[in-house]
Amino acid sequence: MLTVKFRNGVLFFVLVMVLAVGVSVLPKTGNAATTYKMTTTVESNIRAGDSVKYAIIGYYKAGTTVTFTGKTANNWYRITYKGKVGYVSGKCLAPYKAQTFTALNNEAKKHLGKKYKWGATGPTSFDCSGYTSYVFKQSINKAIPRTAKEQYNASTKVKANQLKAGDLVFFNYGSGIAHVGIYVGSGKMINAQNNGVKYDTISSGYWKKYIAGYGRVVNF
Repeated sequence: MLTVKFRNGVLFFVLVMVLAVGVSVLPKTGNAATTYKMTTTVESNIRAGDSVKYAIIGYYKAGTTVTFTGKTANNWYRITYKGKVGYVSGKCLAPYKAQTFTALNNEAKKHLGKKYKWGATGPTSFDCSGYTSYVFKQSINKAIPRTAKEQYNASTKVKANQLKAGDLVFFNYGSGIAHVGIYVGSGKMINAQNNGVKYDTISSGYWKKYIAGYGRVVNF
């Protein structure tokens, strides 16, 4: 645009270049869409909107890993579920953790030497099933039942020749399932027992005679 101004008889020509606002000369590249790989910590409703006010259109079982395509300002995660857009509350989710025996074993070893206390679930002291449930949850975000008996009932039973690292070993002293440990290979388990969190041999000696069975809760 050309503007003409007079000042003290002098003609000034001011050339003003006006650039259109909102139209970019260069193309916008943008960022790739953000995704969130999460695992449900409880049975979780999928709703039609990002609030409990919206209708339930489905659900995920506890321990289900889902890749969400977005996150709302009020902490709900967006997913396409059976052709519909759905939302799950962030209160029901935790970041996905790779389910590997290495991750499980690293967590288990952190607590070596900690004290045994009946009814304790960590992190400073444990009973046997409090220890196993804590280790699975913290390491691979796998929720398993609280007691040894419940863990036994919830596990897939395996034979001795099928046993592999990460499986659970259950014990019966004469009145039902009463103890549980995590098998780590080479005939050994790591467990919380009266002497604290430690390794024990299950292939011979005291522990072998009380073995009630073996269970798998994660297939590493």
